Amino acid sequence: MSSTSGNKIAKDDYPTPINTVEALLSKLTLRPSDTFLEPCRGTKNIFDRIPLPDTQKFWAEIQEGVDYLNTSFTQQDVIITNPPFSLTIEFLKKSLSELAPDGTLAYLQRVNFLGSKCRVEFWAEVGFPNKTPVIVPRPRFVNGGSDSCEYMWMIWDKGNRFSDIPNGISHIISK
Repeated sequence: MSSTSGNKIAKDDYPTPINTVEALLSKLTLRPSDTFLEPCRGTKNIFDRIPLPDTQKFWAEIQEGVDYLNTSFTQQDVIITNPPFSLTIEFLKKSLSELAPDGTLAYLQRVNFLGSKCRVEFWAEVGFPNKTPVIVPRPRFVNGGSDSCEYMWMIWDKGNRFSDIPNGISHIISK
């Protein structure tokens, strides 16, 4: 993927690198009664690594006929995904509306998503994530390549399930 050269994959289909997922999940503390939702399950790199019973895990994946934006879910305790960049605002608004009051939400996104004149109103409406660990080194999405952007996990951690990740901007090391 390249944000500068325009080399993009159709439908924003970039599987989440496993090392990026494992770096985040190593910091996650789930509660036995938690429910989990992955709005863009894709290749299951996140979904399959969530250590909860299948009865407590929910998903959407447009390529499997479940369009997150058109499917209702009950309130969820934990929502984690790598959304299509072009639909991030729509996905985030919906996820935040489905997040339990003490829930935890984590979205993989480019750092430059935080800054853009067209998103000022959006950020004023939903508020910035309280935790934004920048991923080091940059994730490699396709064919082992990386683009020219830094990536982060945008985390709204009302439930303090990522207690080892400090508030504000920090780093998360992926191997």
